[in-house]
Amino acid sequence: MMKKTLAVMLLAAVTATPAFAEYPDKPITYILGYSPGGGSDVGVRTWSPYAATCLGNGASFTVVNMPGASGAIGTAAAEKAAPDGYTLTNLNLPQFVTNTISKGTPSDVDKFDYLGTIVGVRSALAVKAGSEFKTLKEFVDYAKTTEAPINVGIGGIGADDHLTGLRFASMIGENFNFIPFGDGASARAALLGGQVIISFMSNSEAALFKDEVAPLAIASEERTPLWPDVETFKEDGYDLIAGSDHLIGTPKGAPPEILAKLRDCIAKVAVDPAFLADAQKRGMSLNVMDAAASEAYVRAAEKIYADVWAKTPWIAK
Repeated sequence: MMKKTLAVMLLAAVTATPAFAEYPDKPITYILGYSPGGGSDVGVRTWSPYAATCLGNGASFTVVNMPGASGAIGTAAAEKAAPDGYTLTNLNLPQFVTNTISKGTPSDVDKFDYLGTIVGVRSALAVKAGSEFKTLKEFVDYAKTTEAPINVGIGGIGADDHLTGLRFASMIGENFNFIPFGDGASARAALLGGQVIISFMSNSEAALFKDEVAPLAIASEERTPLWPDVETFKEDGYDLIAGSDHLIGTPKGAPPEILAKLRDCIAKVAVDPAFLADAQKRGMSLNVMDAAASEAYVRAAEKIYADVWAKTPWIAK
């Protein structure tokens, strides 16, 4: 009986080995809850070819854009996918946690395995190039004296740029009329089309349109290489550091060996000189974290924003 059991175990191991050795043996679907052209989209389409090369075996990524509800549509679709390593998704903070906090629905944090983080952006207060506002002070002076509503373009309610805008409005003692356009690309189009006078957007997204968009300040600790001449909010006297970090996840329960392979390749891409050069050329902002750090980060963020929601909800309860 013992010999028979051992034989069965050996046979199982032999038959299982080729299956993993072939991973991936079909395209990997990358569900992205945002529109083409936005910062999330540019980020994934920049790093994923390098990850495919690292995975080997003719690997490829198929990016499927599912915009809407501040990324929640994409998150819901990814959660329902098979936990086999063939579906990945962006879990953008803060909206990954604020979407459920503001709705009072169960957290999504435990529904995914975390693979790492490559892209991390900081929010910028931007105007259209040629605007009457040349500095943050000029805009603040206007905001404090005008009686007209200040229309502010954002991607979505409860997303990183909206929360940054709320915090800044509170700092200057003013109220903004936030207009959600569904995603960053649409909010930028509204700014350029004159539908809003300012917009909060990612510093890397603004960098893609330097001839059309002019940031007045960026919510970073230090000036970013993407905008070396643009002051931080802190330089203007506002303690505001905020933005979005694009965590990479897959539905909970993928085989450990596949998770290990994906995590290893994502970590290698983040330090690949060729990728880094490509990211710089495309104006990308990075915040590299491994899988463990990414999971710790999202759990900490959920606690932070739950506290913010309890004190100053960003939508009417």
